[in-house]
Amino acid sequence: MIHVRSLISRTGCALILSLQAPVALTAQDVQQKVGTLEREAQKYLQQQKPQSAIPLLREIVSLDPNNVNGHANLGVLLYFQDNYAEAIPHMTAALQLQPDLWRIEALLGIAEKRTGDPVKARDDLERAFANLDENKIRIDAGLALIELDSASAQFAKALSVAAKLEELAPQNPRILFVAYQISRQMIDQSLLSVMVAAPDSAETHMMMASELVRQGDHAGAIAQYREALRLNPKLPGAHFELAEQLRTSPDPALNAQAEDEYKAALKVNQYDEVSWRQLGGVMTAKGEFRTAEEDYQKALTLQPADSDARTGLAIVLISLNRTEEAISLLETAVKDDPTNIVAHFRLSGLYRRAGRTADSDREMEAFHHYQNLKDKLGKVFKGLSGPATPR
Repeated sequence: MIHVRSLISRTGCALILSLQAPVALTAQDVQQKVGTLEREAQKYLQQQKPQSAIPLLREIVSLDPNNVNGHANLGVLLYFQDNYAEAIPHMTAALQLQPDLWRIEALLGIAEKRTGDPVKARDDLERAFANLDENKIRIDAGLALIELDSASAQFAKALSVAAKLEELAPQNPRILFVAYQISRQMIDQSLLSVMVAAPDSAETHMMMASELVRQGDHAGAIAQYREALRLNPKLPGAHFELAEQLRTSPDPALNAQAEDEYKAALKVNQYDEVSWRQLGGVMTAKGEFRTAEEDYQKALTLQPADSDARTGLAIVLISLNRTEEAISLLETAVKDDPTNIVAHFRLSGLYRRAGRTADSDREMEAFHHYQNLKDKLGKVFKGLSGPATPR
């Protein structure tokens, strides 16, 4: 008897599956013939000669149409030879005989997708994906399902599948890239929908501003944010986003307007933690350290794990000669976010002043490591997004 587990391992494929024994036929000579053919096919598979096993498997299913192993094994071999048209009927037959062969159904769905039958492919892939327990085949099925959902503009469903794949393989670059693509497609779809439904709304101008930021047109983005606020002065997030563009502008006159926009954002929502943090940065730059400390403390009350807020508050405390408090804040900041380069740099300086040379060197090494990494990423993604919130 041939099992798919043995078959796939011999052919170098990832699919692993054991199937039930073939159904015995009433004719003794046919039963014996099937057994002989199975042993011969197994021998070829052990010799890694799947091409020689295929004719034997064809004869098996011809003699015994209800042979689950024969249909499944033949379908798998034909699938991995890219002969999807012939593989599909055999995998379908195996599933009709034993419906819980989830790995077979996953391969069937992928084959149907590749042969231009998206409706059947989606049905089979959805059933298989929900029941598969082996990561590799589940990832393959999930990626195929995402392609089908994206092609039919069902981005929410595609994103849901991508989220499950990220749980299985959080470091897989292909999965991360697919999730990024879906997110971009959803943004584009939402922008188009809003522009069609309400072309002159504050929300439309807000979304247009975000796109202009991504494209690097900061002057255009500022104009769109201002228009959004003219239409709706209490539009959530608009004052903050405008403040960010003003603060990072090369024009000092625009920089000076950022403070009022952060304060306006807080009038709309006093629980806006990021606005409290950024306002603390503005006050620090103006040398108003006591006010800055209060702003950072309000941010940390709302979000105690904000590494950037801890770093900003530490910088204020350094200016107020409260070094020990600053060290404690920075140590927590790098623990919460190891990529916080400003925290590493500042902590290195404080350790050196305290005579802790080894600790200082360690933090400076971390600073250079993450700085180089961010520089590389910045070059790759330059122009794809707006300026990041500074630390």
